[in-house]
Amino acid sequence: MILIFTSYAVQDAGVQLHFVSPDPGAGMPSDWYVLVGDAELAEATNNAQLRQLVLDKLNRKLRAAGGIATRLDPFIGQSVVI
Repeated sequence: MILIFTSYAVQDAGVQLHFVSPDPGAGMPSDWYVLVGDAELAEATNNAQLRQLVLDKLNRKLRAAGGIATRLDPFIGQSVVI
């Protein structure tokens, strides 16, 4: 999936990055947001590290939407007894 970085918003907890996919595919959203925390930003001391951090966050979010979420969504609203 191609994602285009379109904007960011500085928040109390970090920076929220906004990406848009011009052709997300069936059932996938066009807009993707990731929050990079202040501590994570401080650890990324150069552009390559920052880029990898953002790619890792996007990968995790994309996998959740395309794989993990599909398996977990049926459980939403169900109760468990422990």
